Amino acid sequence: MSKHAWQPSPYFEQLSEEITFRLDFRSIEYFEELGRPYGLPAQDMISMYLRHMAGSGYKANLGILTLEEREALRKSLEAEGKLPLEG
Repeated sequence: MSKHAWQPSPYFEQLSEEITFRLDFRSIEYFEELGRPYGLPAQDMISMYLRHMAGSGYKANLGILTLEEREALRKSLEAEGKLPLEG
C-alpha cells in the first residue's frame, strides 16, 4: 500500500479548459457512431479526435480563403478595376 494519499493534480487547470460550442446534429451523430464500439459518448470522442488532430500537426483544408488570401484577392481585384476603391 502506498504511503501517499491520492491528490488532485495541481496542473489540471493548466492542461485543459472547459468550453461550450454548438454542433449540428449530423456532427453529433457522427461522433456518437465513432464512440459506440468503444462505449464512449460523443463528447469524449470529439475531445480525443481534436487532441489527436492538434498533436499530429494536421492542417485542415476547409475550402475557404484565409484572411490573408482574401485581402490579397481584394487588392488584386481593386488593381484590375473590378472592385470600387474603398473611401
